[in-house]
Amino acid sequence: MSVTLNRKRYVKPIKIIILLVAIFSSVIGVASHPTRAATPSGGTISTSPSSLTWQGQFFAAGVNADPTQCPPNLDPNNLQCDHFLLNIDLAPDFWLTHTGSANITITWADGSNDFDLYVYRTSDGQLVGSSTAGGGETQEQVMIQSPTSGTYEIRTVPFLVLASAYSGFANLVIFNTPPVQNPSFPTGGIGFGPATVVDAQRTQGEPLAHIDQAGNVYSTGPWGFSTGQSFLSKSTDGGQTFNLISSLNLRPNPSAAGGGDSDVITDDQGNLYFADLEGLASILAAVSNDGGHNWRTNNFASATDVDDRQWLAIDNGLSSSATDNTVFLTYRQILFGSQILSSPGSTGPADLNGGLMFQNAATTDFPAHGAPCGRLTFDPVLRMLYLPCVAGNHVELAEAHVPPGIRTGLQFTLVETPPSPGGAVGHLFSSLTSDRVGNVYLAWVDSNNNNVYVTVSKNTGNTWTLPLQVNGNPANTNVMPWAVAGANGTVDIVFYATAVRGDPNNFPSWFNNRQAATTVKWFTYLVQVQNALSATPTVYMSQASEHPTDYGQLCTGGLGCSISGGDRSLADFFSLALDKNGAAHIMYNDLTNQHHGAALYELTQNAGPTAFGTTLKGSSNTATGATDPAGDAQVPHFSLTGPGSNQPALDILSVKLSQPDISHLTVTVQVASLASLLPPAGTDGILWLTRWQFLSTGDGGEESYRIFYAGASVTAAGITSFFAGTGLSASPSGVMGDGCITNTPQNCKVILYPAEKTETGSINTAKGTITVTVPLVDIGNPITGDTLFSVTALSKPFVKGDPLLVDADAARSFDYIMRTTTVATNCPLGTTCKVTGGGYIFVDPQQDHGIFSIELTVDPSGRVRGKTAYVDQSINMSFRTVLISSVNFSGNTVTFKGTGTANGLETSYVISVQDNDTPTIGPDNFSITLGTGYFKSGPLAGGDIEIH
Repeated sequence: MSVTLNRKRYVKPIKIIILLVAIFSSVIGVASHPTRAATPSGGTISTSPSSLTWQGQFFAAGVNADPTQCPPNLDPNNLQCDHFLLNIDLAPDFWLTHTGSANITITWADGSNDFDLYVYRTSDGQLVGSSTAGGGETQEQVMIQSPTSGTYEIRTVPFLVLASAYSGFANLVIFNTPPVQNPSFPTGGIGFGPATVVDAQRTQGEPLAHIDQAGNVYSTGPWGFSTGQSFLSKSTDGGQTFNLISSLNLRPNPSAAGGGDSDVITDDQGNLYFADLEGLASILAAVSNDGGHNWRTNNFASATDVDDRQWLAIDNGLSSSATDNTVFLTYRQILFGSQILSSPGSTGPADLNGGLMFQNAATTDFPAHGAPCGRLTFDPVLRMLYLPCVAGNHVELAEAHVPPGIRTGLQFTLVETPPSPGGAVGHLFSSLTSDRVGNVYLAWVDSNNNNVYVTVSKNTGNTWTLPLQVNGNPANTNVMPWAVAGANGTVDIVFYATAVRGDPNNFPSWFNNRQAATTVKWFTYLVQVQNALSATPTVYMSQASEHPTDYGQLCTGGLGCSISGGDRSLADFFSLALDKNGAAHIMYNDLTNQHHGAALYELTQNAGPTAFGTTLKGSSNTATGATDPAGDAQVPHFSLTGPGSNQPALDILSVKLSQPDISHLTVTVQVASLASLLPPAGTDGILWLTRWQFLSTGDGGEESYRIFYAGASVTAAGITSFFAGTGLSASPSGVMGDGCITNTPQNCKVILYPAEKTETGSINTAKGTITVTVPLVDIGNPITGDTLFSVTALSKPFVKGDPLLVDADAARSFDYIMRTTTVATNCPLGTTCKVTGGGYIFVDPQQDHGIFSIELTVDPSGRVRGKTAYVDQSINMSFRTVLISSVNFSGNTVTFKGTGTANGLETSYVISVQDNDTPTIGPDNFSITLGTGYFKSGPLAGGDIEIH
């Protein structure tokens, strides 16, 4: 199909915009403002002063979607935009000896207004940064890494603004460390499979990984004090699928008092020990002797109150019996230091003491005084107990020898590790581990240079190797290291890293500005150090995550982040464990979904050398489907009486993706049997859901690896439905979307899967298959070559009114690469098509205004981006686009569709605009139809629409 675009040869005179502002001002009754420019109009930042503020001009009414229409020479009176000249005054060689950035921020009072921020270098007119979030926010921010000296124009554009000014702030963030080029390390062939979804709903920061002697993989993470809950999940298939260890969708002890910090460990008897922080007041200890079905608990396991960050360690003794096992528990008593307690290992279900009742293990009450303290580690080879605590420029170890069978009276000594090369150990915990011959490894991040270091001792800390930097380019800023050692001289270390240099606490926060945050991309890395005690250790570094796992600020101030408003969604750490073959299993969070929720995933090493010296051959992450064993869909998986019966209709055998044509995606799930569609007892229906993430657009116009899904459901009454969707995030003002339950503004706690689009599907009871076919337009318009990451099929019974689905079955994850697809627009591939403009129509006989602003771009690959805002003043209705699903160009008319929000509530929309400047000049037209039934259309009474 050929498309003729109306290509403009001229731009409407600026006097039309002047007239538009004048009309708006008179209609809404806003007095003329005395200032038509920023005050002051410019300023300088340097090493001193390093910051400045300005008051932006007041816009009675501003509608401008195109910053190129208002450079200072075309807009000398600041009628379309506001202009502030920022001079950055630094020596020419300043960034040779320092690192840092210039941060430019504008803020305003009301999220119904929408300003955009652009920063231009005046020496050459180059755009060096922009922030154009999609509405609802009250801030835009641009961060410029190591800016050259000179003058920058800060151009503030009123995308759609009524009766509002703004405030500006610019500052230099400077670190007195030179930008030393980091080394480049080979990967060594280390690779990971596609990320496994551990919990498809509950977000959990700081996930802790543990693997027991039987190969079961555990994950635990806190849900936050506000919920009183922490969770524990278990995989019996090596990390391919997980189930929640609870029959109540809660933690092992259902009393809502915890949720602060959690830990899990097992002994050589298979006993399971769990600990949770009870609101800083005490420590919960829990024991299960049957794999997680039954628990005995003690909510007051600590010796004192006002506690923080507890850790567990296990001594399995020298025998194969439980009698010489010891469980160690440490926590920081906030006022005085760290206590280390001990308890006998559990001897069975009748034991009310083992793992529950603790006493002081040391000869002193507080054997460690630094903070924070990393995980307590017991080395079974040399029988040493270690607690690493940060002490300024180094880590201090509290260590004690543990004679066999001894649990109390341990003599702890303090051992100093080497000073950190940058002079400060920070960004939360250090991590200690020991290998199979008793060598001790300590890993940490230096908060001055943001590098990761490791040092090794072969004599229980008496002497140490020089600190070795183990992060290489592009891992330039790093946080949250976690180390696990394997064979003699080999250690695996994971950390989050970004190529952007700076303090992670000073990066843009997603909660304040989503677009600015995405300029800082964090990935999950694994480093393996071999021959660590030699003069020339070997370092391999591999990016473990397939795509970014977080954006922007990572607040490392612990609970202080909540007070300062910092982004602590990741909490304080993530972790890894080694299986019996030496493969690394990384438990981590991915916050790149549209909700910025700490979704819980696991990565399993599938290629390259392991920490045990073995080599994994690897396999492709991409496929068209996955299989799953039969007989693993028990409901419930965990209960006081053991697992329930297998549910054939929920027992997934396989999942497959296919493309029946260039505009649809088909999901086929096969289960053991569909002879009966009755849901399990106590539930109201069955849900089959297949979900994935791919690079798309978030709800504020930002980059997002958005969650999409397709599914089918059947109720107990036999009513079937087929659907697709993506879920809307909470707005910046805190209005909850339909895709996640929040407990504080924008803080996603439970990911939801609403049936947003009705789709075509079938349930074939004879073949045991559930099939859903979805137009690509309903699932974000993935195009040829796009990767759908971590495609996962889930089967879940549901209870009406309960947002938490019941665990049943899941298939292992795989990645799917889209074959040839259509695109969402008829804009010719290889060209760029744009629609910009703004103005108003009359919406009623009283000539109330429907005010709009449009910026829409189709790039040469066919991807669509942009935003539209619309306000109907007669009914106080504010609409913003979220996703643009299709765009059709037809001569001088453009029609686009998608989903958006009207006063914060999700709705579909169809917008049509007409550019009537050629061949004859006439009024442009604007039309909007919402899924709510709202419809307005008419010629522009003021303003302009441009189809480029």
